[in-house]
Amino acid sequence: MDKILSRITTALGITLPGAYARFLETEQLQESRLVTDLVNLYGTDDLVTRNEDYQVQRYLPGYLSIADDSGGRGIFLHTTQPTLTVYITGYGALDPECMDVLSDDFLQWAQQGYSLEVLREAPAFIAARHSEKNLLRNEWIKLHQALSALEAEKSQMDLKTYLLQKRRLQQEIQDFETRNAGKL
Repeated sequence: MDKILSRITTALGITLPGAYARFLETEQLQESRLVTDLVNLYGTDDLVTRNEDYQVQRYLPGYLSIADDSGGRGIFLHTTQPTLTVYITGYGALDPECMDVLSDDFLQWAQQGYSLEVLREAPAFIAARHSEKNLLRNEWIKLHQALSALEAEKSQMDLKTYLLQKRRLQQEIQDFETRNAGKL
């Protein structure tokens, strides 16, 4: 097993974290293994291939793809950090800012059943959700939903009330779009 681990280290240009290397030895994980109905844990036979196929070391230097979720997302360890945090991100979004955290400890993650439940969201997703553009879009959507709800209740209203409320909502939408032109 030492020769195999050495070959992986050389091929990928990284140092396997000690706890992860011991895990591979203890589990005798040579072939990839489906450890849950979704998590495919890569064996030593596939580690190099998977990391090279997705160019992990090019886009995520210092990271190692150790598994996938059977749906296009990779599961990663950062090989240069003292803690073995478990990350997940789409193979098409290999950027540290786009990585959610599954666990702060790889061995604990393994012992607890390889959960895909996100512990902490990726910084880029948090920032996007709280961006001015996103908040404005949400407000714009609420105005249009109010207009749709009014249309749905139209048959239960007298015509004058309906037309006044519709005109008011349409004016709110127009004012909102004018105020925020170029921001949406």
